[in-house]
Amino acid sequence: MVARQRVLFAITVYNGRDFVPECLRSAAAMDPEHAEVDLLVLDDASPEPGFSEDIAALCSELGILYYRTPRNLGIPRNVNMGLLRAMDQNYDQVVIANSDVVFAGNLVDEMLRTLASDSSIGSVTSWSNNVSMFSLPNEDPDRFLANQRVVDWLGEVLSATFAGRAVDLPAGISFSFMVPVPVLREVGLMDPIFGRGYCEETDWSLRSLESGYRIALGVSCFTYHRGGGTNVAAGLVSAGHTTVPEHEEIIDFRYPEFRKQVADFVYSGTLEAASKEATEAIIKAGAQQFGYRIVMETTTSHALEDGPAILLIPNTLGLSAEAFFLGFRLEIVPVGAQVMERIEEYFGHGPRVVDVLDPFIPLIDTKTLKGRVGRNDGSRAGHSSNV
Repeated sequence: MVARQRVLFAITVYNGRDFVPECLRSAAAMDPEHAEVDLLVLDDASPEPGFSEDIAALCSELGILYYRTPRNLGIPRNVNMGLLRAMDQNYDQVVIANSDVVFAGNLVDEMLRTLASDSSIGSVTSWSNNVSMFSLPNEDPDRFLANQRVVDWLGEVLSATFAGRAVDLPAGISFSFMVPVPVLREVGLMDPIFGRGYCEETDWSLRSLESGYRIALGVSCFTYHRGGGTNVAAGLVSAGHTTVPEHEEIIDFRYPEFRKQVADFVYSGTLEAASKEATEAIIKAGAQQFGYRIVMETTTSHALEDGPAILLIPNTLGLSAEAFFLGFRLEIVPVGAQVMERIEEYFGHGPRVVDVLDPFIPLIDTKTLKGRVGRNDGSRAGHSSNV
């Protein structure tokens, strides 16, 4: 049981009329069981005419605290406004978040659950489709995941799968980032040397590591991240760029071993194993809740209501099977015989629909297929039949 905490949830804003309102509604919809959360929007003097007034009005409607700086401070100083308030008001935890995101409803509880797993954890970064090199791979997140209902569902699946598990990272990412206030008091604020932003959270988390704290990825926590929205809107990075080279040089100077630590983490396979476990859990949960269909194609447009699509991939050795759901893809049955039977064993039940091309029917176990697939008459790319 996680003790009930006081959490300041600070969202940094700079323009973004097409994504900020959705983010704020998502934050306001969170209803954590183990925390009293105060939401705070930190508007860094957004210059778009009428934007700040509209966001202030929306915050008032949603019960969110709102503050607009009298001049543009840049990301590190704007973030520090939230960190200072958390310390001044004696909160237990503080969350710093971007405004181009959608939060899972259980995010705060799962972040607290991750922190509670080890008292030496100094920060928790949420998992996401777009969290630098630590992302959970997804083929088209803006198409499949940019939806509150989907994000909430993924949050529940990851919670059931990982139960507050922490994976150690080389550095945290402050797009959705929880820090215990006692740790903040010891490590300090974001360094304003990083100007308008980028790399400030890397510097902060490496300072926390030097103080003996773990830098954790909360693999049971999920936040959809559109990515780049706030920084492109601020003119901080141009299209096609993801960082500020001058700030990378500061990190290299201060922490000469950091790049090796990142490479060691990548080669360890830790994140790859967690990603595979998460993807498998998502696909199996989808199949259990919505059923699954078997198709003969390499891409699919099936959405949440359709359940996972099992893609049968023909080759010289027969068939392999890949599962695809909400942009997540995973090979579930390698090339070999009895593909259909092995698919049913994998899910524990048969498909609700089979849709295959006539020429490939001989490659599939006829015993398993019996009564499930109709013949293609040539007028369609395939044929569907209910199972």
